[in-house]
Amino acid sequence: MSGGRSGEWHWLWDAYVLGICAAAAAGVVMLDERFPSNVPVALTALAGIVVCVFAFGRPVIRGGEFDWRTLLFLATVIGLWVVALSASSVAVAAVPAIYPLVFAALPLPSALVVTTLVNFAPLSLALLIYGVRWPHLPLAVAFTLVGIIAAPVIGITIMTSMNQRKRLAALVAELAATRAESARLSREAGAAAERERLAREIHDTLAQGFTSIVALAQAVEPELESDTAAAKRHVELIRTTARENLAEARAMLAELTPTALHEGSLPSAIQRQCDRLSAESGIEVTMRTDGDLPALAMATDVVLLRATQEAFANIRKHSRASTVTVSLSPAERGVRLTVADNGIGLADEHTEGFGLRGMQARAKQVGGTMSVTPTPGGGTTVTVEVPA
Repeated sequence: MSGGRSGEWHWLWDAYVLGICAAAAAGVVMLDERFPSNVPVALTALAGIVVCVFAFGRPVIRGGEFDWRTLLFLATVIGLWVVALSASSVAVAAVPAIYPLVFAALPLPSALVVTTLVNFAPLSLALLIYGVRWPHLPLAVAFTLVGIIAAPVIGITIMTSMNQRKRLAALVAELAATRAESARLSREAGAAAERERLAREIHDTLAQGFTSIVALAQAVEPELESDTAAAKRHVELIRTTARENLAEARAMLAELTPTALHEGSLPSAIQRQCDRLSAESGIEVTMRTDGDLPALAMATDVVLLRATQEAFANIRKHSRASTVTVSLSPAERGVRLTVADNGIGLADEHTEGFGLRGMQARAKQVGGTMSVTPTPGGGTTVTVEVPA
């Protein structure tokens, strides 16, 4: 839309035009004796203005285009008013009904010119018909002056109101679009966070379980002929690990709570991980648990269990350790888990691995911390502290 037109038209303006024309029609009828007139023609012309506005005004104004239809509409309305004015001078009271139509349909400079001409029309018509000796000429001059002052004020108010409505509508549309975009980004962020969480779950459970199965299967092969009893123990471990992996997968689908924690307390779940590491790798694993541990939420238990599993996975792959010490003890704000080995230490390329990042992210989610430091005398120590 160009030229300052708003392209907006509220139903209250329809009511305003109807009310003004009805008031002017009532004046024509009631003042007929004082101002003799052709009442039927005046009333018909005023009714024609209302019909024209209701039938064509809103589509023309809301179309937002300044074309022949706009000019035809305004010419018809103004022409009908001039007919009414010619039939009865009292019809001058209908002139305020024309102001909103002109200002809504035309650019502001053009609207000011047209309304000024409209305001001069009654005075010009009176001078043309009655001459300068007309007794009501001062009243006509007063009406003209009032119209010249009132028209710009009313018109600018109308334009301001319509433009504010348009800006408000644009603001609401922009807000709706922003909210939709925010919701989309929130869904995408939630999906990304969920994918990362599932990746950590799979890495800390299924992937490590399958790694254990592969390691046990490799150990069984040379034992089949030389040490049948050891081979049977390892096969039983393979079976147990596979069952636990299956249970973990089912739990992951159900509620993502580790099955190990369903079967007992956190210390007992970590103890089973220690036993498994020792059975798989021959590493001597010692666990120390302080009996006065504060109670933890399930989410915090999961963090410590997964941290243990990840630390053990790194020990299997990289440490070449012969002994591992695991301890659970009270900390200043909750519980501290420490996993220390006597291996070769963690190489630089492994300090930022996915597993360690996952451990750190898990600890952070529950308000805890995770650190990796060298063990005195050689090896690596993983420490996780979580709040109670």
